[in-house]
Amino acid sequence: MNKLFNKKLLNILVIVVLILTITGCKDKDKFASTTSTFVKEPETNNTLSGDKESNIPKEKTSDKQTNDTQDTEKDISNKDNMEEKKEDDHEGETINSLTGLWISEEAANRRPVGIMINNLRDAMPQSGVAQADIIYETLVEGEITRLFAIYRDFDAKKIGPVRSARHYYLDFAFDHDSIYAHYGQSEYARRKFTEWNSPHINGLSWLDTIMTYQDPSRERPHSTYTSYEKLMKTWDKVGYRKTNKENFNAKLKFADEEFDIDSNLDAPLVQLSYFSRNKNPWFEYNKDDKLYYRFQFGDKQIDRETGEQLKFKNIIIQFASIWQIKGDKLGCRDMSLITSGNGYYITNGKAQKITWKKPSHYKPTLYFNEDGEEIKLNKGKTWICVNPKSRKDKIKFTK
Repeated sequence: MNKLFNKKLLNILVIVVLILTITGCKDKDKFASTTSTFVKEPETNNTLSGDKESNIPKEKTSDKQTNDTQDTEKDISNKDNMEEKKEDDHEGETINSLTGLWISEEAANRRPVGIMINNLRDAMPQSGVAQADIIYETLVEGEITRLFAIYRDFDAKKIGPVRSARHYYLDFAFDHDSIYAHYGQSEYARRKFTEWNSPHINGLSWLDTIMTYQDPSRERPHSTYTSYEKLMKTWDKVGYRKTNKENFNAKLKFADEEFDIDSNLDAPLVQLSYFSRNKNPWFEYNKDDKLYYRFQFGDKQIDRETGEQLKFKNIIIQFASIWQIKGDKLGCRDMSLITSGNGYYITNGKAQKITWKKPSHYKPTLYFNEDGEEIKLNKGKTWICVNPKSRKDKIKFTK
């Protein structure tokens, strides 16, 4: 009987062990499954770095916040790309201090040259003036003006007609550290070239055929012309410095971005007043390209070589004391430029009052707003009118 009882007890123990073993295997599988899921969580975290989906609960973000973040990242990326592209686009170039625009390093490092240009009716149309970076205009004898066109970035094959020098134009050349190119000179200019140690090249000299040539289709004195190539050859002959003066303070300063003047003075027209007679030149503003187009003698002023009308981004009117030299039989003039005065700066259809100051022949004229701050110009070409201050009330900005 004891044997029978022991046998039954053994069978019961075997059954219990089997049951425990089976149950334990099931729990082990369950644990293994849970462990496997936990191990994979770091892979799921990778979705936070760019995968499209994630099963991990995260803080709710609105669509707008997501889009704003993406837009900001795109803007930063685009800006960086634009800056890199901007630098790439201007490789081998630098800023022209006369216009604020990009030009070749070779041209930008070359000293400017200013050329005295005939502005009589019989000299129209002029040649090569459209390539000038800056043009000065003021009175000479009688009721006529002459232009002083300053070039840095140019390659013109014909420039002129070239005329004789006047001594007060030397200050325009000094303002930009430029060579003064001319064909003849007044007695006052001849003396001042020496007295003020002004670098100049005179075609009415042994340099004649090197620097200039005569256009047989024009009558003298409206037939004398020069060119980029002839000017460079002449420069080599006379041996003047060709590079920019170190640490030279540029006369004109330019804004980084295009701007409109904050002024109530609209300027769709700029009517100048050099003379008492009704033959003064003027400019008309074009809203499409935001440039001022030049007119004189009742018609468009064009460049003969291109057929295009002269146009400028900026106009500066500088009022100065101008008078006829007492006792001069030819009616030569003089003007006060080593001083201060007032005027206007005009761009993008607006005008503002300014002041100007030139402390010496060898320091540039600077322009200031009514708060006494040096003004910045829009980038582009500039026409500077040195107008008699006695006629400032005759300047008009509307028809």
